[in-house]
Amino acid sequence: MDSRSVGRFSGATSAARGRRAGGSKVDQAYSALKQAIVSGALAPDTPIDKNEWCATFDVSRLSITTAINRLAFEGLVVVEPQRGSYVARIHLEDVRQWMLMRRALEIEVVGVCAVNMSDQAIAALGQNLAYQKAAISSGDLEGFHELDTRFHHQMTETLNLARIGEVLDPIRTHLERVRRTLLPEPGRPQGTFQEHEAIFRAIAAHKADQAKSEMANHLDRVARELHSFVARHPGFFDE
Repeated sequence: MDSRSVGRFSGATSAARGRRAGGSKVDQAYSALKQAIVSGALAPDTPIDKNEWCATFDVSRLSITTAINRLAFEGLVVVEPQRGSYVARIHLEDVRQWMLMRRALEIEVVGVCAVNMSDQAIAALGQNLAYQKAAISSGDLEGFHELDTRFHHQMTETLNLARIGEVLDPIRTHLERVRRTLLPEPGRPQGTFQEHEAIFRAIAAHKADQAKSEMANHLDRVARELHSFVARHPGFFDE
């Protein structure tokens, strides 16, 4: 890894350790490695050095192997007998299908939110928007990204849509790698915030059809930006 990647990798590791301080060392290693992959600190095809991870988390090779196998099951790591373990590449066709699944589910979820979300939950969604605006104003791109992710999670969590969340969460994890790539694009945070505001207004007004339309517009813009990014960087994704 270059010096910038090492710094991002260290930051991802520290953050994951902080979030999972109460978990087992295996869980900490799994969370840190997953965060490093999703954030882009570990690029596609980067080898995963088990000895390094054993030293970092003071665990056995078996424990690290367990964490890596969990990530392999999730499609974030590839394990090959002669090559070892390395970060999985991002396949463009997979991304298109994940985006299609996410679009179908989140449009329906936001419609339910517009009908059933409580005043307290709507207020919490509005508070998230206020924090997003502050993050943009201060140039806190990482903070904005976390709030963006949280904004979408709140819709399933406040309505106790646990089964839908179980389907959406792995889709969002894979798309997170793509979103991290697109997020620094000029004007994207501001555009995303405006779309979130439109979604929020429709939910607060209990207008289900409008909320669904605004969510479709929001997610379709991501698809358009992905298409534009691929055109400018043809070798970034595997077909």
